[in-house]
Amino acid sequence: MKEFRVLEIKQSVFEDNNKQADLLREQLKREKVFLLNLMSSPGAGKTTTLTRTIEVLKEKLRIGVMEADIDSDVDADTISKTGVKVIQLHTGGMCHLDADMTKQGLDGLGTQALDLVILENVGNLVCPAEFDT
Repeated sequence: MKEFRVLEIKQSVFEDNNKQADLLREQLKREKVFLLNLMSSPGAGKTTTLTRTIEVLKEKLRIGVMEADIDSDVDADTISKTGVKVIQLHTGGMCHLDADMTKQGLDGLGTQALDLVILENVGNLVCPAEFDT
């Protein structure tokens, strides 16, 4: 009989992402920026809802939008017409955003002088629901 040791290594595959998400939340709290992650199925009306929400709030809040998509920039073009600050995030085939991708988007958008940042997440309810962004 061979002798060997068994090590139980039970670590969430999301552990590093969760740590980065915690750091991101701390940063946004310090900057007094509220991040709203808007996600639903493709074609469910995210961009329409977002456009109407911006129209109601843009005189009261300084708003920035991060549009996440696998490869398209159609939604960013639509949102840019509302006059708020917008950035397109291409995921390069990934069906989700993780905390690091969200941070890169926030850095690219710039959160200075913003009160509210809305992330219109990739239109896929399977992948993004797993990641703390």
